[in-house]
Amino acid sequence: MDWTIEELARAARGTIVQHGAASRFGRISTDSRQVERDGVFVALRGELRDGHVFVSEAARRGGGCVVVQRNVAGPGPVSVIRVRDTLRALGDIAHFHRRRTAPRVLAITGSNGKTTTKEMLFSILQRARMEDRPLRGKVLKTEGNYNNLVGLPLTLLRLRGHERAAVVELGTNRPGEIRRLTAIADPDLALITSVAPAHLSGLRTLAGVAREKGAIFRGLDPQGTAVVNLDDHRVVRQSRAFRGRVVTYGTGGFVRGEDAEMLSGGRLRFNLRVGRMREPVRLRLCGMHNVRNAVGAAAMAHAFGADMAAIRTGLEAVRPVAMRMQVERWNGIGIINDAYNANPASMEAALAALKAIPGRGRRVAALGDMREMGANEAACHREVGEAAAASGLDTLYLLGRFARDTRQGALAAGMERAAVRVARSHRTLGRDLRAELRKGDWVLVKGSRGAAMEKVLAAMKDGGA
Repeated sequence: MDWTIEELARAARGTIVQHGAASRFGRISTDSRQVERDGVFVALRGELRDGHVFVSEAARRGGGCVVVQRNVAGPGPVSVIRVRDTLRALGDIAHFHRRRTAPRVLAITGSNGKTTTKEMLFSILQRARMEDRPLRGKVLKTEGNYNNLVGLPLTLLRLRGHERAAVVELGTNRPGEIRRLTAIADPDLALITSVAPAHLSGLRTLAGVAREKGAIFRGLDPQGTAVVNLDDHRVVRQSRAFRGRVVTYGTGGFVRGEDAEMLSGGRLRFNLRVGRMREPVRLRLCGMHNVRNAVGAAAMAHAFGADMAAIRTGLEAVRPVAMRMQVERWNGIGIINDAYNANPASMEAALAALKAIPGRGRRVAALGDMREMGANEAACHREVGEAAAASGLDTLYLLGRFARDTRQGALAAGMERAAVRVARSHRTLGRDLRAELRKGDWVLVKGSRGAAMEKVLAAMKDGGA
């Protein structure tokens, strides 16, 4: 959708300081390399780079308008809008656009399961109907990790006006972000998947995580709907102040998952109950925690108005997101690639999934560091070691700065010394796995994004060369 200079200035809460040749403007970008002809460049100030340095490049590429927070030399024959803060202006522009395109916005946050729940919900809505019209092709979703104060606005700015719904993910690593993201997205429905130790370097304590995640409910319009996970008491506590419609899920919830069972190959089967309605569901995903994610997505879809047929077929169509409990086979060995991210709760869930897979083969885990654990990072890694020991692993491989803390936790919980091994590098760990694993065995590979544990799998497959 096009913008006039007046619309942009009003949306950004800025002042027009220069009129350029173009009268209407197209795509909005924060990367000067992606600016299109008559597009808009918002010059953000980052920790490493200041976008104001690239204003002239944006103009050379054909941009028609730039949004700045300070004077820049020689911007060229483009329109210029001056604002107090370009990051805030980007969010304000996205909010304005969200209001004028008017989709129903479904927002998801939480310590674990955001992306998988988002993908499940999107798949359901693609098969649902709204006002007796199919929604396929009319649902926007967050792509990749576009869930922060830059990514969310860029996601909403992809709305073209034909969409009836938008499924967005809200992420945070410091206080105040969820409050601002909620204000930008202005959701009609909101869900917190869980509250667990994550991003503690910024949020400091578990109570801080809960307060931060709870901002999505505090920012939700009373005319909206809060979807509440009854199995997480911290989520329940954050929902209590909300005075609008509430849909519950989990044990004792209106939406429930019952009789869940792990199948061979890591897939799942369970019965989905929505009130008195019941549907059997088979998931192509691994880990009982994904039943919780599926039930959360189902609850949100039900609150939106999707029927049971759409919910079941949507859930069954979902495939694993890359490096998030992604199951594959290699030379007869089962691999759970969960290398995208990690915190103590997701580590425990992944270890439980490894343990629950049927089969006679050995169970091996290769775990990297968890990042952003704050002052308690050593203790958090010891707890993961204890969980690894409790999961009945045959061998535990560790890599990273906190590998010895994890090892200490595993040994203290009773794991044999010979079964806990600290590796020097991704390459040597991959080589060791290749030498040890046999047909029928299963290996879990997991760590925070900065640990880059996918390199271990690459080294294992190519022989550690």
